[in-house]
Amino acid sequence: MIRRAAVAGTFYAGTQERLRAQAGDLVIRDRPRVRAVGAVVPHAGYIYSGKVAGAVYARLTFPEVFVILGPNHTGLGAGASIMTYGVWETPLGQVPIDGDLARTIRDHSQIL
Repeated sequence: MIRRAAVAGTFYAGTQERLRAQAGDLVIRDRPRVRAVGAVVPHAGYIYSGKVAGAVYARLTFPEVFVILGPNHTGLGAGASIMTYGVWETPLGQVPIDGDLARTIRDHSQIL
């Protein structure tokens, strides 16, 4: 299963080259980094919230695996769900889902 990049080219650049340049303009380099258990980061189009998102990401030490939570903007389908296999497509390439972790989260959840 592939989770397509639904708004690539509208809320953020749709090609690898343009997205790297756009993100590079939003992340301030040489900031002290912290290891965080989680972060709340805005996800509106980069033109709206990109500088805030870039400031947050610039401060984080990235783990090997991310758990990304997001809203159901359309209201269609389940109120909460999880993908347990497949990849997320981005303009930078495809990112594989950690199926074992996803299934563990699902199996220990009362809402997924």
